[in-house]
Amino acid sequence: MNRLMALLDLAFLLIDRPETPSNVGVLLLLDPPAGRAPAVAAGQIVRAYRAASPGHPFDSLPDLSVRALPHWRPADRIDMRRHVLRETLGAPGDFDELCRHVARLHEAPLDRSRPLFMVHVIEGLASGQLAVYLKSHHASWDGRYALERIFGQLGSQPGPITAPFFATPPDQVPPAGPDTLAGGLATGVRSLLTHAAAARELFGKLSARTRAGPEADLPHGNRPFAGPHTRFNEPVAPGRSYAGFSLPLAGMRRVADACGGTLNDVALAVVDAGVERFLAELGERPRQPLVAMCPVSLRQPGDREATTKVATMFVPLARPRSGAADRLRQIVANTRDAKTEFHGFSHEAALGYALLAFGLWFASNTLGLGAMARPVINLVVSNVGGIEGSRYLGECRLSAAYPVSMVADPAGLNVTVVSLDDHMDFGIVANAAVVADPFELSRACQASFAQLARAVKRTPAAKGKPRQRRKPRVRP
Repeated sequence: MNRLMALLDLAFLLIDRPETPSNVGVLLLLDPPAGRAPAVAAGQIVRAYRAASPGHPFDSLPDLSVRALPHWRPADRIDMRRHVLRETLGAPGDFDELCRHVARLHEAPLDRSRPLFMVHVIEGLASGQLAVYLKSHHASWDGRYALERIFGQLGSQPGPITAPFFATPPDQVPPAGPDTLAGGLATGVRSLLTHAAAARELFGKLSARTRAGPEADLPHGNRPFAGPHTRFNEPVAPGRSYAGFSLPLAGMRRVADACGGTLNDVALAVVDAGVERFLAELGERPRQPLVAMCPVSLRQPGDREATTKVATMFVPLARPRSGAADRLRQIVANTRDAKTEFHGFSHEAALGYALLAFGLWFASNTLGLGAMARPVINLVVSNVGGIEGSRYLGECRLSAAYPVSMVADPAGLNVTVVSLDDHMDFGIVANAAVVADPFELSRACQASFAQLARAVKRTPAAKGKPRQRRKPRVRP
């Protein structure tokens, strides 16, 4: 049955070009059971996945023809041999080579004549592990829904290979969309009226903040167009560079508690400091704080609709040359202000904030004013959530899950994180034209965390400070 396409999903399809494909995915590292060769485990996974039947939304194709409103239509035939591939990593087979291989796979646009997903089962790792790289389109899902589909369908104990992410979970019934032009038009009109009301709300609140002036006691956390121009704001070229690293959750929590922040704040501080180190080595240290786009899920508990439901915060990071502990405290204050303002919006107005900001950037860029205007953001930092306990793909234990997200103008750098068991895994995706060696950035971020942990340990606030009760957590 045809499904009408949501506005944000359509936007991801419209910006999908060879230079900026809207590909999102994850790189899974798996430990085969003792005594079993990785090649044997790879063969089992490939056979099981090719035998599975894709379900909603991975059984559909995007239809943007002018004869009807944009919608998803069922695929006539799906050849799983073209969606589930088996590969061998080239020499030397280390983690850096794996990341370079994933970068090449990730930069290739998905074929719209087939359902928008791919699975690459990769053997030949020098570590003796097995890698699985999953790739789909951002129009099919957001980070929170992908987290549930990918990891929720893995086993909590070793055993038979469970249904893959692209198969419909047994407890999920796909929503039926309007299958007639009249039904689609009615839905479209309702959507337009909702967005019009949200726009009125948004303009009213932003106007009130502007009239109040900087002296008013109002949150000022969201700051699109406030960051400097950096190399990450150069036009995005087709190539991608990719790297991943992990940090211990226990250490991150100690740092967060010492400064009254969250794991999100620590991740932002680590990335901010790492990026500044990286730019400083190139002689390009920024003079003003960078602005990070932090996606926020709008999903309610139990929401399993296959679409994108995210809004955006525009968080100013720390002042350049800030000390490690001071940097984190600045970010804690800025994210708190941004969340306070964000929670004052309806879901529709929160979504409209991002559409307005990026619409203004697109208009200025189209009119040739991009060189005179500041970029709307400098980079994207996203936390898609966490997975508690161990997970298994068949009898192979999941040891790491590095997100592989998308980059698009005007920001050629995306750092997405996911928490797995006792560590947080960071995935760095960059415009290869400006970040040829992402491992330098990875090392800079890891060094920044080590410095932050030492700085917090030395500060009096880190000794014996009682743990504060936190508000319900929102993951950017």
